[in-house]
Amino acid sequence: MSASAPEPPRLDLSFARRGGRTVIDRRLFAWPFVLTRSFHTDAARPDCLSVILQTGSGAVHGEDRLTQRFTLSAGTAVCVATQGATSVHRAEPGARAKEQVLLRVATGARLDYRPEPRILFPGAALCQVLDLNCAADASALVTDAFTMHDPDGQGRLFRELDSALVVRRTGEEPLLIDRMHLSDPDVAVFNGHRAFGSAVLMLPPTNDLAALRQRLADALSCIDGLYAAASLLPERAGLGVRLAGRQMRHLRTGFDAIAAIYREAAAQAPSAAATARPTAA
Repeated sequence: MSASAPEPPRLDLSFARRGGRTVIDRRLFAWPFVLTRSFHTDAARPDCLSVILQTGSGAVHGEDRLTQRFTLSAGTAVCVATQGATSVHRAEPGARAKEQVLLRVATGARLDYRPEPRILFPGAALCQVLDLNCAADASALVTDAFTMHDPDGQGRLFRELDSALVVRRTGEEPLLIDRMHLSDPDVAVFNGHRAFGSAVLMLPPTNDLAALRQRLADALSCIDGLYAAASLLPERAGLGVRLAGRQMRHLRTGFDAIAAIYREAAAQAPSAAATARPTAA
């Protein structure tokens, strides 16, 4: 599955800034995606639009081909969440579900993209690509996570997980391609952990990334049941974090700590309104 030749989007949302707030200005979706009302509920960021993405199926199946695209225009602020964790069910031999998420964040925009984790059932096979293209003065927090579950309690595992994260600045070649491929894994590979995740924090160059990395390391080291490490992205474009939790709740606590630090850092960037204000003729 190539990031350069995606499936046609089954969910395609575009955001614009109007009247001091972010609104949806393109809203296209097809089965299994469902989109209802969006909200402005954050008192600290009244311009920010919160979107809760739902699916009619509630799961990913072996033959699914799902592509999502989120386009944030200049000065917008968007938080994207999902209705809950998404089950990935067994795929027939030789088949695997494919999912691609395209995130486009224009100048001065802020994105908080934190979907709930994938739950990989026995025999599940999933290929996913997350492609983040973020302007140099924009901010983005993007998380991804999975856990495993055998409803029969026999310790059976998923068949395959092929996951790629592509990070780039607008108009540039990828700064980072981070790929993980697990095929017929043995339980020993997970070393007693049940939940795994990653986070990418893209921030304007005015931020002190070394200090932020240390803050992240300190905050995450205090969470019981969580192993995590933070590092600088290439060309100091931001920070990357890897997490492994004994349970999913440990991973969620880690993501909450990361989000709090990201929000504080993103708030120090030039305001979205100032960035989006047109210049005089």
